[in-house]
Amino acid sequence: MERTECLLIEDLRAGDMTALAVIVEKHKRHVYRLAFQITKNHEDANDVMQDTFLKVYESIHSFRKESAFETWLYRIVVNQAINLVKRRERRREAPLSGTTETQIRSELKRASNFRNNPHLSVERKELQRHVTQAVNSLPIKHRMVVILHEFEGLTHPKIASILNCSEGTVRSRLHYARKKLRERLKSYVELTNLSP
Repeated sequence: MERTECLLIEDLRAGDMTALAVIVEKHKRHVYRLAFQITKNHEDANDVMQDTFLKVYESIHSFRKESAFETWLYRIVVNQAINLVKRRERRREAPLSGTTETQIRSELKRASNFRNNPHLSVERKELQRHVTQAVNSLPIKHRMVVILHEFEGLTHPKIASILNCSEGTVRSRLHYARKKLRERLKSYVELTNLSP
C-alpha cells in the first residue's frame, strides 16, 4: 500500500472527514463502474456507491493492512451490489433475460471496436444487448467472476480475495460461466458469422 493511502486511512480512522473525501474522489469512478456492471442500473449503482463509502467510513477500523485497500474496497462494493441485486430479484421474482472463450472475448472486443464507427452502431447495440443478456442470465456468483475477470481485468488471486473464496472456486465459477455464455451466445455468434 502506498504511503499516501496509509496516511489517508490513518486520518480516516482518527475521524478526519477530509480523508474520506479524498478516498471518495480517488475511487468513486472505479466503484461506480463496478457497481453498474453488477446492477445494470444507474440509480442502483449510485446507491451502491454511496453505501460503499458509508461502509468504508463505518468499518475503516476493521481494515487490516494485510491486504490492499483497493481489494478491501472491491469486496465492499461487490457485497453491497450483490445484496442489492438479490433484494431486487426477490421483489420481482422474474428470471433475468435471457462458442468458445476466444469467441466470447472476440465478441466483447468487437463491441468495444464499434464505438468509433457510427455505421456499426446498430450492430454494436445488438451485440451489447446479447452479451448483456447472456451475462445477466448467469447466477450472481458466476456473473461476479465474469465481471471481475473479463470486464475489470482482475487476476484469479485478487478475485478470490475480493469474493472471499479460493482460487480454485474462482476458476471453477469462471469455467462454468464461460460454458453457459458459450451456450447462450452460440446462436447469435453463428448468425453473425453467416452475415456478409
